[in-house]
Parts: sequence; structure tokens; C-alpha cells
Amino acid sequence: MVKKTDSSHYIVILCGGTGPRLWPLSRVDRPKQFLTLFSENSLIKETFLRAKRIVPVKNIYLVTNIKYEKQVKENLKGLALPQNILAEPQKKNTAMALLYAAAVISQKDPRATITSFPSDHFISQLVKFDRDIKKSFTLAQNNAIITFGIRPNSPSPSFGYIMVNSQNQVTQFIEKPSSLEAQKLIKKNNCFWNSGIYTYKIDTLLAEFKLYAKNYLPLYNKLLDNLDHPKIIQKIYSLSPSLAIDVAISEKSKKLVLIPASFNWNDIGEWKSIYKELPKIGNNFALLPKNIKFAEVNSQNCLLVSDTQKMIGLVDVNHLAIVDTPDALLICNLASDGSFHVRDLVTKIVGNLNLKHFFTGKND
Repeated sequence: MVKKTDSSHYIVILCGGTGPRLWPLSRVDRPKQFLTLFSENSLIKETFLRAKRIVPVKNIYLVTNIKYEKQVKENLKGLALPQNILAEPQKKNTAMALLYAAAVISQKDPRATITSFPSDHFISQLVKFDRDIKKSFTLAQNNAIITFGIRPNSPSPSFGYIMVNSQNQVTQFIEKPSSLEAQKLIKKNNCFWNSGIYTYKIDTLLAEFKLYAKNYLPLYNKLLDNLDHPKIIQKIYSLSPSLAIDVAISEKSKKLVLIPASFNWNDIGEWKSIYKELPKIGNNFALLPKNIKFAEVNSQNCLLVSDTQKMIGLVDVNHLAIVDTPDALLICNLASDGSFHVRDLVTKIVGNLNLKHFFTGKND
């Protein structure tokens, strides 16, 4: 483990998403950040433990939706400081979430540098991760916004792509291209997957909002004056646009610099990603949990996920994800972009009044 960074370094963990591409395991009432997939810990707990290697616990903040506040506290009991769990009254995407965190942290340390990342990534090679984050802190002192790029190893349409120049300054964002376009992109040496990890000084971030999304600044200033008034925060949120930080700032900023990540990264955005990271047995079967009972004939390269006691039988199948829950079953193709399009399936489910509760819950 590397030495913890400067005391003005803070980490913000974003944990308010619903993870529709991991349906039916991930749902509105228990989204993917609270799932246990690769260890005995949930994804959000693993993320917090990574952050704890780099900065003190008092410098780790989490931003979530108010409906998940209780689950965040339960998952991080004895780890996170309750006052550092920021519950948003409405879902307004990552630009507003990061501004909310910046407002809270700036009251404590106006000169703070923040590293922000999602709560549901799979990251190994932790010593390299520690060093890369520490490096980003140093580079951010030059009034740059630092992001991390992942070298593509497949033409995935699941990720955003980032193009850089010879100085690793970001020149273009390409959000979730088609498979054909992605095949062309990964052949370029200056192309990376967008990791969604950023490091920036608060005043640098605010300067970029002033240039590219100035309608957020009055909301930020109102937040600063009303952090102890939940009803006013709720009203401020009701006035906020709903933009991702990539759309609000990153795609336009001239201050974005990319560090090619030296660590292993997977955003766990779909079933294909989970299949890739899980250990394999037999004819390349991945099991979640490991004690699933199954039998197969002439079958291979499948992901079997179950939270039931059913035995699974497979005959003459290949490259399938089979996800079995007590009330819903998903079967999708892992060889194509099938698992990426689970989001489209969830959109259809939510659009059907007779089916929407299978994602949103019975109380919706």
C-alpha cells in the first residue's frame, strides 16, 4: 500500500444508480452497487475499502439517492462516517451529485482536491490503483481535470470512448458507439475506454461549470448557504438540470488530461462483464454463487446465476447468460451484444403496467 495522499485529498463515491443491465438481479429496490458478486463484500463496500487505502475515512464521502441512504449505511456500518453520506432528494445525474459533494467538502476545505468514482466497478491490482490515484492528485494541482483511460481489449458498445493527443490531452468523447464503430476505434493507439474516474480541484471544477454549464452555479451557491436545510436542498434539486458530468463539462473542457490506467478495471455494466471476471470451471462455465447445481450436455461458455435452489440443465447451448431469481428469469446471448441490450428489455418491462413491478418493485 502506498502512503496516503495529502490531507486535502478527498474521495467521492457515487452510488445512486439502478443498474438496469444487470436485471433481474439488480432492481430499483436493490441496485447493483449493493450486490455481492466477486467476494463476501458488496460492490459498494469493496469500493469504500479501496478508497480507504488512499485517504483517511473522514475524507471519504458518498452521494446516493435518499431511497438508498439506509442501504448505504447498512453496507458500510462501522466504516463510513454517517455525516459523510449525502442523500440526494431527487435523481439528477452525476453533474449535480458532484456539485453537492463539492459544496459540502468546500465548507470543510475550500482548497480540496477530489477524486470521484462510481461505487460499482471491479478493480484489481490495487497497488497500481493507489499509485495512479496519487499521481492524478499531483497533476490536478496544475488546474487540470484528470481522468483515467482504459486500454480497450474488445469493441464493446457498452463503454464511452476517449480520444487523446500526443500529450494525453483529451480531444474527443464518443459515447457508446455502435459495434462497427467500436471495432474501428480500438485499432487506434490514442483511444481509451472512459472509466468515469476524475480528479480535480474544487475551484477548477467550478471554473469549468462557469464556462460550460453556468446555470448550475446559482444552484451551487444556494447549496453552500443551505447545507443544513433539507427542504431547501430539495427545492434546489427540483430546479436542477439532469446532466451527466461528461455532458455538462468533460466533453467540452479544454483542461481534461488522461492517465492511461495501469490497473485492471471492469465497470460491471452487464452480464458479459461479470462472466469475464468470474473464475471458470469445466467447459468455461462461470457460476454465481459457486455452489449452483447444474448438468450439461454439449454446452460451454455460459454464465449461470441463481438465487434459487433450482438445478439448471443445459443441452447444446453456448455463450448464454442464464439468470434465475424467484420471480424472473433472464436468458441472453453473451457472444453478441445481447447483455448490453438488457437495458432495452428493462425499458420494455417498465413501459408495461403489468410488468413494471418486476424492475421497480411492487410499491411503485
